[in-house]
Amino acid sequence: MQTKGNYNRRVLSELQKIQRLDHRYEDGKILCSMCTKPHPVAKKAYQMFLDSNLGDPGLFPGSKKMEIEVITKLSDLLHGVESCGMLVTGGTEANLSALYAAKKQASAPHPEVILPDSAHFSLQKVCNMLSIRAVYAPIDNSFRVIPDQVEKLINKNTIAIVSSAGTSELGVIDPIDQLSHVASKHGVWLHVDAAFGGLVIPFLKSASYAFDFSLPGVSSITVDPHKMGMAAIPTGSILYREKSMLRLVETETPYLTENAQYTFAGTRTGASAASAWAVFQVLGIEGFQKVIGGCMRNTSRLIKGLKKAGCELLVKPTLNIVAFRSQNTELLAKKMKELGWFVSYVPRYNCIRVIIMPHIKARHITNFLCDLEVAENAIK
Repeated sequence: MQTKGNYNRRVLSELQKIQRLDHRYEDGKILCSMCTKPHPVAKKAYQMFLDSNLGDPGLFPGSKKMEIEVITKLSDLLHGVESCGMLVTGGTEANLSALYAAKKQASAPHPEVILPDSAHFSLQKVCNMLSIRAVYAPIDNSFRVIPDQVEKLINKNTIAIVSSAGTSELGVIDPIDQLSHVASKHGVWLHVDAAFGGLVIPFLKSASYAFDFSLPGVSSITVDPHKMGMAAIPTGSILYREKSMLRLVETETPYLTENAQYTFAGTRTGASAASAWAVFQVLGIEGFQKVIGGCMRNTSRLIKGLKKAGCELLVKPTLNIVAFRSQNTELLAKKMKELGWFVSYVPRYNCIRVIIMPHIKARHITNFLCDLEVAENAIK
């Protein structure tokens, strides 16, 4: 650190130069991210509550009020009658919270968690942190976990089953209704990782999928408002089926304005709560349906163009995530990056993964398909 400070104007000028190094969502070439440009009202709300700390809510009752209201809206959306929860940093912390609670409830001497082969990589991190053995269940030809295989893996050490409502790589939804039956039958905690799909599936007009607290076996759900909820980054959430489950994650806080905390992070910004609260207020159900509808229409445009280009879809998209292959998929992904497009190459499926977030418009799809043709011709 330098001895003397700089003028604000000079610092801000330098920040603008640094910011130009970052890629911008609105350019339409970021097709690999599950995050998006926050809604304009989310940005304003976030700035208004920069000094708020939800870790000491007695000092910031307004911020706490917004957190409660956001969790209530999410619970209502996901059919939670007595559910509760907290805002956290994102899907990783939410998954950590869920499995920590499951471990505390089960008290197994050698805890194991059954994960789909398609589970998000954060769950392996969580298992490592909590000294839980990860047991992987196979997926079928549609890339969904097989409930019968999950049931065969249950034993006295099983503390939880994890399912995905929108896998990060392919966007598929596990048969959570069947897993709910398995979990209920064996008295095992069922966690649903709906970090992405939790704010997509409820607004789909073409189809409905049972994945939430409407299923009796579901114990907890991860949902990230900073993904399709367009809240500021980071804004995640963990929802528990019943308020009594909070005791499993409770930590006493002897010198703060409340006697207990229920999250791993002690200090939590109220700005995240404000950003999510503001977006929910501005959009409502109809607004979210419009946003999701736009993403799905652009997804359909992309699919049509990919088929015309001779590409192979791995699975018919359920959400606004598209995975496809070509004759030389890995090289094609590299060529597209050379042309300025950020897509994901997924080695285990040998596919290119594209996510159609709200910042992607129809013109971006057209430009992408044009450059895809250029890239295909270049590698023939």
